[in-house]
Amino acid sequence: MHSVNSSETPWLKIMTHLRPVKEPDQPRPWQKVDRYLRHNDFLNLRKKEIVYKEWLKDVLEPVLQKIEDEMGSQSIEEMQKRKQEQLSQYLNYCNKKGYVFLDYFDPSEYDPFSQKTCTDCWKNERHQSPQ
Repeated sequence: MHSVNSSETPWLKIMTHLRPVKEPDQPRPWQKVDRYLRHNDFLNLRKKEIVYKEWLKDVLEPVLQKIEDEMGSQSIEEMQKRKQEQLSQYLNYCNKKGYVFLDYFDPSEYDPFSQKTCTDCWKNERHQSPQ
């Protein structure tokens, strides 16, 4: 019997004379599928990017501009004064009644919703309901 390390074993002679297998010139089918899937992922990502840019330009920037204009139109002193007036009205009503519930209140004495700001500036002409 031959030893494993012996150079006389037939399988060792065969293995030493093997040549590396050449890659075929044509891509294999799964390589084509893989390339297609990667390209498809890239295209989907690009579509999302384009939609985001359009949304940014058409929706977000106008809304941010309106918010900035509204916030910039009021000075800090005006906002502080309005908040102070609302707080003093609330405290006066609490001291007078001893309690305040939004479920039950007399609007002639105190209306907590009277200071609600106008939301018409948020509405766009395209989104207004027909009257």
